[in-house]
Amino acid sequence: MQKPLSKKEAVEFLGLDKKTFDNYFKNAAEFPCLERNSGRGRFYFDEIILRTWKDGLAWRTVELDKEDYALCLDFALAQHFRNYVQSDFGTGRQREFGQKITNWVKGQLGEVAVKKFLKREFGLNTELDFDIRDEIVLQDIIGIEDNGRMRKPKIGVGIKSSKPKSAFLVLGENEIRIKERRSDIYIYCRPNIPDDHLLRLTKKEINEAVKNKPHYSKYKDLMPDFVNIPCEVVGWCDYSDLREVKEIPGQEFDGVRFVRESGLLKKTKKDWEELIKQL
Repeated sequence: MQKPLSKKEAVEFLGLDKKTFDNYFKNAAEFPCLERNSGRGRFYFDEIILRTWKDGLAWRTVELDKEDYALCLDFALAQHFRNYVQSDFGTGRQREFGQKITNWVKGQLGEVAVKKFLKREFGLNTELDFDIRDEIVLQDIIGIEDNGRMRKPKIGVGIKSSKPKSAFLVLGENEIRIKERRSDIYIYCRPNIPDDHLLRLTKKEINEAVKNKPHYSKYKDLMPDFVNIPCEVVGWCDYSDLREVKEIPGQEFDGVRFVRESGLLKKTKKDWEELIKQL
């Protein structure tokens, strides 16, 4: 039997930062630990279990290129310029442009990642709803290719995205309690979109605008290039798997939310094949 890894060794082995590791381990049930000296707060981990988790993460991760990003940005800008009002989740505050665009792009990147994942791993072609509508979009996958033709899915599918460190799939109360808005299953994604994505996209234009300004030399070589965006298609669950809460670790809501820990989502190949059969 291999010697258990200390927490520090486990963090290094998985290549995660400590905060993300703690979130996945303590809050999300992503991987178990072997606990020793519990009174001193020391945890040890099975390398085989961690390797299985790491391999699963790699299998579930999709690379999204500039064309994928542009498709999502186009959708986000179309929403912005139609005066779509979006407030912070759970508050009444209006988001500023950069945050609003980032959140829209993030959500759409998750949908594209699911589409590419299902095609890459299972050969399934799907159609997403990227139209701009006045009413609330109820389902995110609107077409399934069957014998060369697109048909409607047999079940409703909602695709939700959050930050890579997020340990929970979170849905609002109305999304679950109002039957007409509810999906049968929810797929959870974690796109790793950099907060300076708009800067990366417009690097050439920004350089041109500031190249003769006094501080340009201090940062001209630090301006990042656009690179592919990795997105983890974490897993899925039935809406009935969600539990009702008013808070999760590190976040208190102003009302009821429905959540599922990321580690409890269905995510194996067999799980995904089960979902595809339902579609």
